[in-house]
Amino acid sequence: TELADIRGREAQFQAVELPHDWLIYNTKNLYEDSCGWYRKVMSGDLKQAERVIVRFDGVYMDSTVYMNGQVVGDWKYGYSAFCFDITEYLTQEQNELLLQVRFQSPNSRWYSGAGIYRDVWFKTTELIYIEENDIYVSTKKQGKDFELTVEAWIHGCECLQGEKPVIQNKLYDANGHEINFAMLSEESECRDRTK
Repeated sequence: TELADIRGREAQFQAVELPHDWLIYNTKNLYEDSCGWYRKVMSGDLKQAERVIVRFDGVYMDSTVYMNGQVVGDWKYGYSAFCFDITEYLTQEQNELLLQVRFQSPNSRWYSGAGIYRDVWFKTTELIYIEENDIYVSTKKQGKDFELTVEAWIHGCECLQGEKPVIQNKLYDANGHEINFAMLSEESECRDRTK
C-alpha cells in the first residue's frame, strides 16, 4: 500500500503499544510479504523548538517516514536506529507522522517480526547540533604517549553563514579531574541536514 491508498482510512487505525509486531497475528503465515502503517497525530507545540528530530530505535524492515503528507526519508535496514530532522515539515497546527514499514521474505534465518520493535523519541535541539553516534573517538600509542582523535559531525551549519563551528574538547581522568593535553590540530566538518 502507498500513502494515497490509506488516505480517508484514518479511522481504521488501531491504537497499539510498542513494541508492536503485526505478523504475529497471522501465525499460519509468519513470513508473508506485507506492509504496515503507523500513525501519530500531535499538536503544533513541537514547532516551538529550534529543531525537532524523530528517532526510531528499531523498525523492521524497510521504512519510509512521512510528516504531514511529505516524505521525510527512508531507512532500508531493520537492525539499527535511525533519525530524521522533521523541523521543516511541522506546522503550528496539528501534525501527522506516518511510518510505512515494508516486510519482505525471505530476510532472516529466524522469525524477525514486522513493525516498530523499540521506542520512538521526539527530541528537540538547538539550531546547530551533533546527532547521536556522530562522535568517534580513537587512540593511537605514540611511544610513551597516546594520540587521541575525536571526530564529530555537526548538523545545522547552514545557519552559520560560512563560518566554521568550534568544538571544545575536555578530557577527564577516572576521578573526574580534567587532564591538560596538547591540541595538535583542530578541524570541523559540517553535514547537511538529513533528508
